[in-house]
Amino acid sequence: MEGREAHSLARDVEAVVRRVPGVSATRVELGDDGRVDQIHVLGTSDRSVRSLVSQVIAAVGAELGVVLEPSQVRVALSRPGPAQAGPAPARARVKFSGLTVATLRDAQEAKVRIEQDGLTYEGAASGPTGASQVPGIVGLAALRAVETYLRCNGVFQLKAAALSSLGSHEVAVALVAWVGPEEELLSGTAIVRDDPREAVARAVLDAVNRPVSWLETP
Repeated sequence: MEGREAHSLARDVEAVVRRVPGVSATRVELGDDGRVDQIHVLGTSDRSVRSLVSQVIAAVGAELGVVLEPSQVRVALSRPGPAQAGPAPARARVKFSGLTVATLRDAQEAKVRIEQDGLTYEGAASGPTGASQVPGIVGLAALRAVETYLRCNGVFQLKAAALSSLGSHEVAVALVAWVGPEEELLSGTAIVRDDPREAVARAVLDAVNRPVSWLETP
């Protein structure tokens, strides 16, 4: 398929999907052959993932004749609550802003702050004490900060976060699951500069920044 035709198809599909009730935003990803590979949808909290997937497939098939499988439609649902200022324009990357880690008796809590378009979003997580627990707690707090930014719950799951030596450098590595009709694993890395905990947070952001740009509301 020619490049111009492919981009036209993507725009047409996005226009159809936006008309589906309960869809707040969408982005179409094309494969190397110019055909629809993935459709990313941000839906309202009053809809279910299953119903949105079914309606998107039906609408695109009926209006454009494009046949899709459920695994090609990835849906995240907005968190219910009062309207807030929308996030930054599509494809902008959220940036690490800061973190704190505090020990409270037999538990420790991490708070990670991220920044986008001059606004700060915070996520918090807690867990058992011990140095080996810190990467996982910080990584989870970073994911929760991202979900605060997206105003979505349960979009990502932290599978693992760890520090590793690579040559003469220490590197933070994060493995994140993007939850949808089919789970997709994402990985991110960050070189440890000063604070290993900060590197863990940056590795998580490195893992999720691309799908975050798809899930943002315009």
